[in-house]
Amino acid sequence: MSPTAPLTTLIEQQRECVQALQTLLEQEANVIASRASDDIDAMAKQKQTLINEIQRNDAQISRHPERDSLNHDESLREHVSAIQRCLSACKQQNETNGIILQRASLSIHRLRNLFQESGGKSELTYNQDGNASGRKTLGTNVKA
Repeated sequence: MSPTAPLTTLIEQQRECVQALQTLLEQEANVIASRASDDIDAMAKQKQTLINEIQRNDAQISRHPERDSLNHDESLREHVSAIQRCLSACKQQNETNGIILQRASLSIHRLRNLFQESGGKSELTYNQDGNASGRKTLGTNVKA
């Protein structure tokens, strides 16, 4: 879209992008729950593409010669308000998805530690961060 496209067209395009992002974030939550890592990566790329498009649309709207009508035209104000509510829901869903991903990562980390522990308890040590390490380094640098 060019900066001289009708403002209503730009607002509608922005609404569609934000709704697409909201749908994608809801799908991402399901993919995270299913732990399909390839799908999670693909969705992250799609999400970034949509975010970039939303930012481009926002820049076009902010440079539009009729942007002041966003404050005066009741219909446009309602559309902008709906977009803002949708964006707020997107932010909340994205934060929730991030928390779920962090918890899944922590669970995988703990499971990996359990496997390391069961593979050789005599070889298991912990580093300064409290993470288990299965390397045989304990006592190897002592010269007596």
